[in-house]
Amino acid sequence: MWAVEHLVDLDILASRLQPVMRDWERWVSVGPLTWRDEAAAWPQPITSDRSSVRVPETLGLTLRKHTSDDEFEAVVWTGGWADVGYLLGGEVYTFCPEFRDVDGAYTAVTTEVEDFLA
Repeated sequence: MWAVEHLVDLDILASRLQPVMRDWERWVSVGPLTWRDEAAAWPQPITSDRSSVRVPETLGLTLRKHTSDDEFEAVVWTGGWADVGYLLGGEVYTFCPEFRDVDGAYTAVTTEVEDFLA
């Protein structure tokens, strides 16, 4: 197994996202943060129980608009990128922003959510 360079502390990112996630709940349903454990056996399960994850590899976030079927999903990888996709008005949009630290990850996620909400 190859090791990923850990550029983003996902615990710090999660703590920074929590307050804005509460704000987003005015417009969308916000799912729980999800985690994938780099140290877990394959296939690595996705869980919302952070305490069961030894080495966080990903942090996931899902939003759903109250008034439509529009959905948003982001998976932030500790290696410095995110897989972002959303369904908006029947169209699928995908992005893969890259960053080098927690600040960059936070900005990437919140910018993509703002675009989804706009």
